[in-house]
Amino acid sequence: MIEKPVFDEYYNLWMLLSQTRSAIFKVRHKKVGKYLPPNQAAALIAIWAWEGQMTPAVLSRRLFLEPHTVSELIKRMQQKGLVTKKKDPQRGNVVRIAITKKGQEVCKKAMGQELIHSYMSALTAEQREKLQEILTILHNRALEELGIDEKGISYP
Repeated sequence: MIEKPVFDEYYNLWMLLSQTRSAIFKVRHKKVGKYLPPNQAAALIAIWAWEGQMTPAVLSRRLFLEPHTVSELIKRMQQKGLVTKKKDPQRGNVVRIAITKKGQEVCKKAMGQELIHSYMSALTAEQREKLQEILTILHNRALEELGIDEKGISYP
């Protein structure tokens, strides 16, 4: 007899979280009309926020991706003209990544700020606060499992 997977309340919540994220990304793609993979969107936002000071190593840590995955991601975005890569003049062994004007336009469109606001406004202020509290707990638990101090994650 083949054993079936266990679908308990924990798994159902996990699937709901995963499916909600996927569904919202699909809606974003449909409304924005241009598909930008979630990792590229997250990378562009991070690179833009760091105003040309982002390095592949920091991006790898910020996105929880392996360094070789980030290298490929940067390469694909560079080929599309979304980012540039330059050696740091003060530290020759360090590479800096900056977003291009085209990258900013694609990022603005892909972020779908109006879409984000429309989804988040479906929640009351109290529900948004509670959601943030809950997601922060899960986020911190994952960081703990990875051996990362949440205070060690820097934001611009």
